[in-house]
Amino acid sequence: MQHSFFFHMIQQLRQQEEIVLYENILKKEDGELEKVIDFLEFEYRDESTNYPYTAPSYHPTAALWAANTIYNAAQLILYRDHKETDLNRLFPEFEPVLDASAVLSADLCLRFLPDMIFQLKVIDSQDGLIEILEKIVEKWHYSGMRCDPEIGKLDFQAIASDQCAMQLYVNRIIEYKKLKLSEHPACSKVIKSSLGMYGEQLWKEFKLENEHE
Repeated sequence: MQHSFFFHMIQQLRQQEEIVLYENILKKEDGELEKVIDFLEFEYRDESTNYPYTAPSYHPTAALWAANTIYNAAQLILYRDHKETDLNRLFPEFEPVLDASAVLSADLCLRFLPDMIFQLKVIDSQDGLIEILEKIVEKWHYSGMRCDPEIGKLDFQAIASDQCAMQLYVNRIIEYKKLKLSEHPACSKVIKSSLGMYGEQLWKEFKLENEHE
């Protein structure tokens, strides 16, 4: 009998924004990966109907990689049977080209990673898993923005090359009121345009910071 723990966790995460783990199991059942890819494609198509401009195509490899990342991180936060030296093996690098399609598809799951990092720091601020996950949000900073990754290390090529992704990125900057990030040359002009004549009401701090320009 197949239990589909992986699929059900991702489904619960997307639909209820809650993580439910049924037991300590990292192995995925046969057929689960395809189910997760198909489910996330439906989620992406549904969510992208509200995206500005033309949404990039769904990237199944990035979506599945992100789902695996979230699943493994959640398991390791609650069930730690693995040695510190084994952790990197559970979080392989994303090997395909990082483009806007990958960024937005991975965000379906990676957007929940900051909350998991915050929780892990409460449990054990010296946990070796924290550094691994923080490196992920540094690379995938659209999803990890709330973790305040070091701005000087951020690569904006994948975001800035796509009008839809760029607008979504600055929308999230405004939503989270990330003032330092708003000053980055890749973002500031788009933010000013997005805020428009209502900038002072929507984000007073950004308005004041840019009055001298």
